[in-house]
Amino acid sequence: MINLNTRLQAVASLISDNSYIIDVGCDHALLSIYLVQTKKNIKVIASDINDNPLEIARENIKKYKLEKKIQVLKQDGIKNLDKAVDTIVISGMGGILISKILSDRQDLKNIKKIIVSPNNDFPIVRKTLMKLGFTIKDEKIILDRGKAYLVLKSVPGKKNYHDYFFGTLSNKSLETIYYYTNLLNTNTNILKSMPKKYILKRLKLKFQNKKIKKFLLTSPK
Repeated sequence: MINLNTRLQAVASLISDNSYIIDVGCDHALLSIYLVQTKKNIKVIASDINDNPLEIARENIKKYKLEKKIQVLKQDGIKNLDKAVDTIVISGMGGILISKILSDRQDLKNIKKIIVSPNNDFPIVRKTLMKLGFTIKDEKIILDRGKAYLVLKSVPGKKNYHDYFFGTLSNKSLETIYYYTNLLNTNTNILKSMPKKYILKRLKLKFQNKKIKKFLLTSPK
């Protein structure tokens, strides 16, 4: 069986049996292969816009003799999505790019789950999902090789969250505390070196820091 890093294992844990999945930006298709190996009755499209990773993906799929179970597809995002696909997975990209990919296709009525793992800009991703008619079902911060990532599962729904900055994250999670503590320290260091003439940027960072401190206030010591 193929080995996945901590982050991709977390993504895979949110994917159900009996799904038809598109793995957008599949890179070397490690997640796609793992899903076929571990989930029941699923179909997977491993897609990417670049030729080089797709060639390696094909080699990996052939190595595990899964050519008949994983379709390799060169395409840009989900613009030409097969109507039978019910699960979208996007991992390993920036939050702004993930949001753009999702927003490029307005017709998502056949989609039952969107699972994303952005590298950054978590609030933008949450806001985009809400605008597209999806609500957060589960999300958590994952630490992988010293870096913190968000892993989020959303489903169709109208429930919105007043604060896209934290979403549904709990301040009882050590990984979440680690992420927001680091963000607080980063913002503080930026403020120390940022010229005072950047009034709006400074106000934004100060506002974030105030929210983070309040969020962390009741965290376990």
